[in-house]
Amino acid sequence: MTNLIFAIPLNLGLATWSVIGITSIGFLLMFGLSSALGDFQGLINTTLENDAKSRANRKNKNIIK
Repeated sequence: MTNLIFAIPLNLGLATWSVIGITSIGFLLMFGLSSALGDFQGLINTTLENDAKSRANRKNKNIIK
């Protein structure tokens, strides 16, 4: 029944639904892996440290001029 509801208005065949399903599952898997294994806190800390160094360098250049 759901095949008739979705496939007819969108004109999607079985192959298209298969591709949509596989890519959706792949996206969820990759998102889960990157969330679990990604070092987002480390990335944020590195970005903040680099920003602080950049601001300090800019202040030093303005003071010297």
